[in-house]
Amino acid sequence: MAVYPAAGYQPETSFQIGAIAVVVVPSNNQSGYDRPTSITPFVLYTFKNQVLSAINADIFFKNGINLEISPRYFNYPDNYYGIGNDNDPDAFEKYTNRFWQLEGRLFKPLNDKTFVGLSFDLQNNKLKDLEEGGRLDSELINGVDGGNNIGIGPAFKYDSRDNTLYPTDGYLISAQVRTSQLGDFSYTNYQLDFRKYLSFGSDKNVLAFNVNTNFTSGDNVPFYKLPQLGGDERLRGIANASLYRDKQSFYAQTEYRRHLFWRVGVVAFLGVGDVAEIVSDYNFNEFKYVAGVGYRFAAIKDQKLNLRFDFGVSRGGQTAFYLGMREAF
Repeated sequence: MAVYPAAGYQPETSFQIGAIAVVVVPSNNQSGYDRPTSITPFVLYTFKNQVLSAINADIFFKNGINLEISPRYFNYPDNYYGIGNDNDPDAFEKYTNRFWQLEGRLFKPLNDKTFVGLSFDLQNNKLKDLEEGGRLDSELINGVDGGNNIGIGPAFKYDSRDNTLYPTDGYLISAQVRTSQLGDFSYTNYQLDFRKYLSFGSDKNVLAFNVNTNFTSGDNVPFYKLPQLGGDERLRGIANASLYRDKQSFYAQTEYRRHLFWRVGVVAFLGVGDVAEIVSDYNFNEFKYVAGVGYRFAAIKDQKLNLRFDFGVSRGGQTAFYLGMREAF
C-alpha cells in the first residue's frame, strides 16, 4: 500500500490538491493471467471549489468472481455548453452538480477468459446555482431538476490480457446494456468497448488500441448522463469533458507506451471520435482529432500501477492537461 499527496490539473477542475491511496493485492490465480486486486481511493479539492471523492476498485476473489465497483461523491461546479458536436469552448454557463453514485459490474467466470454478469448504476443528482435566464434555467432540458437514476442490465467480458494493470499482450472486449426504468428517467444505454495490446522488441514497448461505442435510446435521458467525449480516458486533448455530449458517441484511440528506466515511462497517443443525436448524423468532416504525450511513474515498486501525466491537443487548437491513476485504457 502507498499513499501519495495528489496535485494536478484538468480542464474541468483547474488545479486540484488532495490525497490518493494505492492498494494492490497480488493475484493467486494459477491460470497464467495476472489479475491482481487493486483499490485506489482518493479525495481531491479543486480551485473551482469542487470536491471529488471516490473509490475505484477492481476485486478478484479466489473463485474467479470479479467485482468492478466505484462509489463516488462529487460536489461539482461544472460548465454547460449545450448538447451536440459543434459547441463553442468559450460559450458556456456555470452550474453545480452535487451527486452520489454507485456504479459497477459483477462478473462470474465461464472460463479463464470469459465472464458474464450484471452491470449497475445508481445515482442521485441535485443541480443548483443555475444562471438566471440561462439555458438550464429557461429551457426544457431533461435532468435540470435532478433526480434518481437506476440503471441495471447484463454485462459480458472477454479478457485475455496478461496483466490488468499494465497489459502488454491480449484483448479486452466488454459489452453491457443498462436500462433505466425504475428511477425518475426512462432510457436504455448500450456500450461496447474493444481493446488490443501487443508488445514488440520487448515488453518495454507496447502498442494499445481502443474502440468504444456508447449508444442511447429513449427520450427521457438526463443531459448529464448523455455520452461524452474528452476527460482523462476518452480523447485526451478536448478542452472540457462536458463540451461535446449527445445520445450517441464513438471514439478510437491508440497509444505507444515505453518503459525507460526504474519506475519511469513515457507515452504518445492519437485519437478520433464524435457525438451525434442519431448514428446517421455522423459526418467525417466534423470528427474530433486528438494527439498528445505523457509521463508515467509506477506508484508501487514492482507493480505496474502508474501515476500518469498527459498533455493533449485537439482539433481547433484546444489543449488539456491531465493527472490520473492507471492507464487511460
